[in-house]
Amino acid sequence: MPQVLVLDWDSREIRYLLGMTSGRTARVLALGSLPLSPADDEPEQAEQAFASQLKELLSRHRASHSRVLVAVPRSSVELLYLTLPPATDEELPELVFNLAVQQSPAISEQTRLDFLPATSEPGSPRSVLAAALAEDQRQQIVGRLASAGLTPQRLVLRFLAGASLFRRLVADAAETSLVIYRVGQDLELTVVAPGRLGFSRTVRLPESMSEEDVADRLIAETKRTVLAAPRDQMGAEGIRQVFLLGSPADYESLAVEMSSELSLAVEVLDPLGAADMPASPVARQSGQFAPLLGMLLDEADGNHAIDFLNPRRPPHRWARWRSTAVVGSGLALAVLALVLYAWGNLAEANAENQRLAARLRELNETARKGVAQRKRIEAIAAWKNREVNWLDELRDLSDRFPGPRDAVVLRMSMRPAQGAGGLVDLQGLVRDPKVVVNLERQVRDPFRAVRSRRVQQRTQDDDYTWLYETSVSIAPRRPEQYRGPAAVTAAVTAAVEPAAAEAPKVLRKEPAKKRVQEPAEGLTAAQSVSSAARAGVKEAQP
Repeated sequence: MPQVLVLDWDSREIRYLLGMTSGRTARVLALGSLPLSPADDEPEQAEQAFASQLKELLSRHRASHSRVLVAVPRSSVELLYLTLPPATDEELPELVFNLAVQQSPAISEQTRLDFLPATSEPGSPRSVLAAALAEDQRQQIVGRLASAGLTPQRLVLRFLAGASLFRRLVADAAETSLVIYRVGQDLELTVVAPGRLGFSRTVRLPESMSEEDVADRLIAETKRTVLAAPRDQMGAEGIRQVFLLGSPADYESLAVEMSSELSLAVEVLDPLGAADMPASPVARQSGQFAPLLGMLLDEADGNHAIDFLNPRRPPHRWARWRSTAVVGSGLALAVLALVLYAWGNLAEANAENQRLAARLRELNETARKGVAQRKRIEAIAAWKNREVNWLDELRDLSDRFPGPRDAVVLRMSMRPAQGAGGLVDLQGLVRDPKVVVNLERQVRDPFRAVRSRRVQQRTQDDDYTWLYETSVSIAPRRPEQYRGPAAVTAAVTAAVEPAAAEAPKVLRKEPAKKRVQEPAEGLTAAQSVSSAARAGVKEAQP
């Protein structure tokens, strides 16, 4: 049975897992961590200490001939969520690369690009998660291992390996879940949704931080993830349960506190229960080995979600045109036999026929390739024209929104429409129902249709006594069709004046069955929209 060495490291330590695979089963032989020299040491000394620790590990476990798998953290890659026209799995690699190059200037021919497609119905658009690893990052990883005499066979995205282990531990998870575990000074928060690509955040903790502060930070980041995760990656119902990967002794009390804070079910899962473990005890913080164990089990299955050394590629050109080549070869042999049979009288005519036949094949092949390439380009261009420029929409919506003394936003969701364009749902509080009329007049223009589904008075005795729910339908437009701040201000002033005496139909004040969540102190409507935009952009960056 071949040995497999799974590695993950940061500036403080090397985390390793040594195992064996047999068929589709795996067994863990050893796991642990090796300390590294402080970050303020000279780079050459740090590299020597890294190589020395690995060599000692290989010698101790006699694992110098093991297959080497390396976990790549999210901070080292660039992630892109792409939506493509309907296509087969064989067509996806070329489509993903072309669209990724358009959307990210950092991606080039030398970039290691792999992707994970979401399940979809035949004939429907394809959603994929693309990950790009820069060539200098790959060379740095390979160079550090080469100093210890190792060559990696796989470079796997770490948070997807952790999600894979969770699916093995909770095989019947039918609801959207938030999986949390700590790796060194990184908090990994991954949204796992059935049939969807999911969503991931990595939060870097300060070097000197007490366990109490870590617990408070974990609860705060969990709340932020529950609120900020995009709906199209986790479903309309949102996150329904939370799982902490680690030993119960580490997280049992934290799970109780987190469940009370979030009003969600919180459960602790021991990741080491997914495979046969060695008899020696495992140190605390067993959750840091969750992605390593997931990689070992995926290696036994022969399937990794994203592997930068073995990315998904289009089929080989020979395999694609093998039948055409066989037919052409047969025709060539037939023509050659005919030429040999009638060589005496038809030598000149046969030579001309061969030249014309070869020229015809070249022209047909050139025309076929041109038509196929043009269809792909036109399909991508038509698909892109249906998208909404969300950043410009958010800026324009912020400029048109009522002032902070009149309205605040509690929740905003954005998603593509069924056809072209998009939809924005707003839920918030206002001082007076007339503000909702002003909001509709200020936002409505030839590219936006605004409709308030509900305006209802609350029982709370404060400045914002009215709850509103408003939907905005957005039609796609070009960047130059957005008006500047001065034009927006003039349009807003013109829209507010005739609405001074109007008010929407409202519901009678009734006792509230459930307290409406109050906005964060000091957060204005415009700041809420801008913060949501910045959070969305920041989370998409590595």
